[in-house]
Amino acid sequence: MNARSFDQVKSSLEDVIFELQSGSNDCEWFISSDKLIEILEIRREDYFKLLYALRGEREYSSKGTQGFTQDNADLLVLLLEKVLKIEGLASEFAKGGVFFDDTYLDEFRSFLKEIVLSKLERHDLDKELLLLLISSTKKFEDAFDSYFDDKFDLQRLVDNGITEFLDRKGFSGDYGADVFLRNYFFQILNTKLFPIRQITSEYRDRAYYEIFGKFREEEREKTKKKKSNSRRKFSSRSFYEDEDAETRDHREFLGLSEDYTNTELKNKYKEMIKKYHPDVNKDGLEMTQKIIASYNFLVMKDR
Repeated sequence: MNARSFDQVKSSLEDVIFELQSGSNDCEWFISSDKLIEILEIRREDYFKLLYALRGEREYSSKGTQGFTQDNADLLVLLLEKVLKIEGLASEFAKGGVFFDDTYLDEFRSFLKEIVLSKLERHDLDKELLLLLISSTKKFEDAFDSYFDDKFDLQRLVDNGITEFLDRKGFSGDYGADVFLRNYFFQILNTKLFPIRQITSEYRDRAYYEIFGKFREEEREKTKKKKSNSRRKFSSRSFYEDEDAETRDHREFLGLSEDYTNTELKNKYKEMIKKYHPDVNKDGLEMTQKIIASYNFLVMKDR
């Protein structure tokens, strides 16, 4: 193969990316080997010699002899680097908005993580809503998940983040890169690549503290406690021998005796909520908030 000038290399690369952009639909495309041979102005035997040599460096499918798609774009990048004798071509594909390798996807995930954390940092906790959600779920985590979904439009957050990411990096968004990155994000959401509960754990802990006035126990400690004690009943007399003033205030507010049972607590809660909930009592919002707070305090006290 003859040595290429800088202008020839640049022109060939631009032509390849233009070909991909022309046929790209949300970063899905195909370019045939014949088209590549034409654009690169390389002898057919030289092209396939380099192509087959890739097998020694990367696992390569025989389908690659027909051409390349977005699914084996990393191999196309490698092939072009060998033909054009230049490195770092993955960045040119990203700039063209037709392919993002693992390096750029890592950057993208980190960028969105910072956006989520920044949004949480500026967010004022809606205690009333979170209390209502806690009262209707068994686990705080589930309640907070519902709260997060309600307060944060994740779809919009991601869309804005994608636009900003593409703009900051100088990547083209004209060929479906935004759709590709959006689909990619929702595929990895709640996986080890983007574990939303882990990412938001610090704020979850702070929210728990604001609601209950104490730090959360580790989930494994809760499980261990449940296994050793099963579900400890509220009727256990020893529990009330050291009843503190705050516990007594919540219990008496709900009209429960010292030896109340878990069932009695739930029934009293339902009875009072029915009476004071704003849906049936326009002046009952404050009372409803107190009922929920007392109920959740006593429930969490037993965990």
